Amino acid sequence: MSIAFTLTVLLVVSSIHCQTIEIATGTFAQDEPSSTLCFNPCSDKLGDKECKTICLNKAYKDGSCIGFGIPPTSKYCCCTK
Repeated sequence: MSIAFTLTVLLVVSSIHCQTIEIATGTFAQDEPSSTLCFNPCSDKLGDKECKTICLNKAYKDGSCIGFGIPPTSKYCCCTK
């Protein structure tokens, strides 16, 4: 029973962690990327260079690790149009 509970909690946490956050300031045509897309936290393996590559592959013009919070406590990979 406790193993099933633990696996359920891990599944929920991992699915929330990998969801993308889209910040849109207007109406966009279908298949057109919104102005900003932020997702996975930056780490040693996911830095500015890797973030930019992912963003370019998603049809954005640029990408970098941007800090959130006051003071910024965590950085997320954000793509910009």
